[in-house]
Amino acid sequence: MKKQSTMYIDGKFVKVNRKALEAFTPGVFKAKGVFETMLAVDGKVFDVPQHLQRLHHGFKGAQVSSQMITQVVKANGFLVARVRIVAWREGRHKHTAVMALKYTMAPKKIFKVCVIKTHRPASSRFANIKSLDYHLFFQGYRRARAQGFDEALLVNARGYIFEASRANVFWVKKGKLYTPPLSSGCLNGITRQQVIQYAHRLKIPFQERNVTVGEIQKADTIFITNSLMGIKSCFL
Repeated sequence: MKKQSTMYIDGKFVKVNRKALEAFTPGVFKAKGVFETMLAVDGKVFDVPQHLQRLHHGFKGAQVSSQMITQVVKANGFLVARVRIVAWREGRHKHTAVMALKYTMAPKKIFKVCVIKTHRPASSRFANIKSLDYHLFFQGYRRARAQGFDEALLVNARGYIFEASRANVFWVKKGKLYTPPLSSGCLNGITRQQVIQYAHRLKIPFQERNVTVGEIQKADTIFITNSLMGIKSCFL
């Protein structure tokens, strides 16, 4: 018998199987709403206030709290877990789900990445909402993996790299740190914000600017960031 997991959905804690959890995967789950993903290690969930703030910004009325998230994590008992919150609407009804899935840190220290062109508009309206309209990113990651890459750098409709399929992008050139601006169409990721804050604190020269594939290939260092893997170096 397959082990069941504890999931919170619409005010109740329920037992579900792996297939039910996977049905909520962004890019697979078809609904109008938002989601957040957090890392939990030994029962501690990181950056909860920041994630909840973004969740509530994108979806008013989501019924979730930090205590509820902690309860779900503890109920499942994984040493390292990927915590997913999904808030969506069906007609006039709003729904909220919280789940914890076992997570294994990527063993590779450096990711090999490819480049995928998209029709993503260059607009800052995407910056503070992690939408369930995630097909572009889901398919980008699947294409990269199918071709033997660890990740994909995505190019927007104007020809600039705006994000990786699951992460923000940074690069270093001659001692200066860069990342695409929010106007490129990227998410203002939680770890992205933290890297920028540390750069200012440590007085590291920093600038947000658009970048082409040719330009980033000449960078001294490229790295990507998200709330699960933290910072991961990569190369084209």
